[in-house]
Amino acid sequence: MTSEFAPEWFSPPGSTLSMMMARRGLSTRELATKLQEDIAFVLRLLAGTERIEKQVANLLAENVGATSKFWMSRQAKYDTALNKTARNIGSDVAAAWLRSLPLKDMRSAGWIVPTGEYSLPAALAYFGVTGPDEWRERYADHATKYSYRTSQTFESKLGALAAWLRQGELQAAGITCAKWDLETFRSALVEIRQLTRLKSPLMFMAKLRAYCASSGVAVVFIKAPAGCRASGATRFISRDKAMLMLSFRHLSDDHFWFSFFHEAGHLLLHGHDSTFVDGDAAETTEKEKEANLFAAGTLIPLPERGRLDGLRASVNGVVRFAVSIGISPGIVVGQMQHERLLGPSQLNGLKRRYTWDEVQKAVEQLSL
Repeated sequence: MTSEFAPEWFSPPGSTLSMMMARRGLSTRELATKLQEDIAFVLRLLAGTERIEKQVANLLAENVGATSKFWMSRQAKYDTALNKTARNIGSDVAAAWLRSLPLKDMRSAGWIVPTGEYSLPAALAYFGVTGPDEWRERYADHATKYSYRTSQTFESKLGALAAWLRQGELQAAGITCAKWDLETFRSALVEIRQLTRLKSPLMFMAKLRAYCASSGVAVVFIKAPAGCRASGATRFISRDKAMLMLSFRHLSDDHFWFSFFHEAGHLLLHGHDSTFVDGDAAETTEKEKEANLFAAGTLIPLPERGRLDGLRASVNGVVRFAVSIGISPGIVVGQMQHERLLGPSQLNGLKRRYTWDEVQKAVEQLSL
């Protein structure tokens, strides 16, 4: 019997697929291998933006469960509901909403089917909403906290931010984690801090994800689409699992690691009930100040920060100090620039710079 897998409400076949994958302990990467597709394809299946065709239905029946007929029927019912929903949205409203979304970047990143097909059903499926109003209810609060509401380009900024956050939710859902444990995560940060000394994303990203997963935190690395200035974000996607997103926005070690520890501070200090999005436009609220202090104090403990003033613009002095406290010299430079002990152009050669190619290679080697 497969009727238990056919919910009556509006939901994609990916909802059923996700549940059955969890039952079998099947990861996103493992399913991608069985389907002879890439991870982006499976993420689109889960979101509902990739249709289940006959060949995929056969493979799902063979590797996940139910029957090929069930999967085809599930897709057909969803298509009917999705298209009916799309038809009920006025053409002007639909066009305005679609203009606010970074569809080109979403296609090129593989978040929606990378073709020129009609975009409204794909956008509804991607966000899991029945229309622009529900979409705004879900995401506008995040953008408000992110200081976008006062901007004339609020809608497009919201579109880019929402697309990025949604991709984080989809990827984080596929990462196997232990149950959230605050003290385990706090202890893991001691080990993670040592990773700042590693030079390339290939050397530290897998270790960073593993340390975090052991305490219930799913770390995802996702390039922000055009219009999204976010560096990081956190939220609990369930009571037992947190999502921590990083965009590698500035492609430098000082910014990346400060962003990570800032987001970690939110998880440790600010509970289950809020989403935090941080970047160039983030408001300086009390909670943001607390997360900043947590990151700064974790990277350079308070007893050591008094030594920064004496380092001045000395390459050797900064390197020796960084080695003595176990972090990268670039982080020291970044903190000194923030404290205005250095000018914004001083000692930048000590920062490690990354490229999108090396970040992407590291991402491809991670397992979801």
